Amino acid sequence: MFYGIGVGVGSSLTVTKKAIDVLDTLDILYVPTAKKTENYSTAHSIVKDYINERTIIKAKHFPMNYDTEELQKAWNEIASEIIEDVSEGKDVGFITIGDPMVYSTYIYLLKILKDKIKITTIPGIASFLDIASNNNFPLVEGDDPLIILPATMGAERLMSYIKKENSLVLMKVYNNFDEIIEMLISEGLENNSLVVSNSSKDEEIIYQNIINVKKYDVSYFTTILINKKWELS
Repeated sequence: MFYGIGVGVGSSLTVTKKAIDVLDTLDILYVPTAKKTENYSTAHSIVKDYINERTIIKAKHFPMNYDTEELQKAWNEIASEIIEDVSEGKDVGFITIGDPMVYSTYIYLLKILKDKIKITTIPGIASFLDIASNNNFPLVEGDDPLIILPATMGAERLMSYIKKENSLVLMKVYNNFDEIIEMLISEGLENNSLVVSNSSKDEEIIYQNIINVKKYDVSYFTTILINKKWELS
């Protein structure tokens, strides 16, 4: 069996029991790394204490330039290796931060493998759920929809959602963070917006006053919650 395992957002305490149980049984575990020259993986650091000592760890680098020939080549290579491992009777896992089905690189791998081997995907706590609960910040209520947006979608489209919807989650905010904050302030949402970097990690920072927050203050792992019906105290 191949397992895609969501490990949550930062703390090992938020990893689900189902994920922990599976990690203890694996023969091989694939861990994604951000750089070719390193073996460190954020996902690996979260679950390292739950991995069986007999499990073989395979650290794999994936380019961060999506929809390119280089990235597709990397995914195809790891998919072939996983298929070979599973065909030899191994239980194989791949870990990913957050939830595997929410803006996850795991989805690229799933597209290749879904008709070739047996797959079980294990959910993880997504950043916006972790942030909302940890900060007593309701995400959505009543008949309102919850709108989850990648902030990379373009300023005009993003602003249209901010104007018309009550409950939003903004992900992938790092690159154009300053522009997003300006949008929220222009709409008078200073007291309805919560910014959190590194949720549940040791380096977590919570910004309840967004007016003076700049891109250099936050990390790549930053999420913004907006609820026009909820005011921060």
